Amino acid sequence: MLSIQMYHTVIIDDDQLARHVLRRILEQNFEEIDIVGEADSVASGLVLINEVEPDLVFLDIEMSDGTGFSLLEKLQNVEFKVVFTTSSSDYAIKAFKYSAFDYIVKPVLIENVRSTINRINEIPVLHEKKRIEVLKSNLTQAKEDDPTIALPEINGFTIVKVKDIVRCEGERNYSRIFFDNGTSVLVSRTLLDFDNLLVAHGFFRIHRSHLISLKNVNRYLKTDGGLVEMRDKTQLPVSPKYKDELLTRLLYNRL
Repeated sequence: MLSIQMYHTVIIDDDQLARHVLRRILEQNFEEIDIVGEADSVASGLVLINEVEPDLVFLDIEMSDGTGFSLLEKLQNVEFKVVFTTSSSDYAIKAFKYSAFDYIVKPVLIENVRSTINRINEIPVLHEKKRIEVLKSNLTQAKEDDPTIALPEINGFTIVKVKDIVRCEGERNYSRIFFDNGTSVLVSRTLLDFDNLLVAHGFFRIHRSHLISLKNVNRYLKTDGGLVEMRDKTQLPVSPKYKDELLTRLLYNRL
C-alpha cells in the first residue's frame, strides 16, 4: 500500500470566513492535509510559521498589516510550498502563472483546491525567493509587454524573459522551450498551458506539438502541406486548420 505524503499546513488570511471555508474544504476532502494552525495577519503568520515549521502555507495577499509578500520577505528561508489565495484581477492571475506559483481565487471552490493539491505534489520546494521576486515584478509592472516567467523543471526553475522564447514544442505532459541563444529546457507544463499564457505576447499555435513566436518566423514554405522556417533555420509543420490564420498573422506582422 502506497503511503500518502502528508502536509503540515497553515492558513494565513485576515478574513475569518475565508479561513473557515478553506479549512472546511481541506479537512473534509484531503486526508493528506493536516491543518496545524491559522493566523489572521502578517505578524501572527510569522509567529505561526516559525513555531510549527509547516510544509504548506495557504497565504492571502492583502492583509490588514501588510501583504503575503512582505511576510515571505521577513523569513530567512522559505522551506515550504506556498499557495496564494486572491481576489485579484485577470492580470494578477497571469502574474501567478508567469511565476509558476499556485493560487486559488476567492470565493474558494473545491474543484480549484483539488487541482491545486494535485499540482503541488509535483513541485519541489526550491528557489521560492526567486519565484516571489518574479511574481512581484510581474504584478507591479505597468505593462504586460516584457514579463518574466519561471519555467518549472524537474529540479527547480529557470527564470527567463518571455521575449527570449523562440518556440515551444509539446512532449506529452511536458514542453521543451527553445530560446534565442540556441539553448532549450524541458518544462513540466503542457503546451496548452503555454498557449494560454503566451498568446497575448505574439505566440501562435501552428500544430498540436508546436507553438511559435511570430516575430521569430523567417518565412513560410508551401512544401509538404505547409512549413514555417524559424530564424534559426528550424522548419516546423503547419496543421491545415491553422494555415489561413497563420498567413494572415504573418502578413499583419510585416505591415
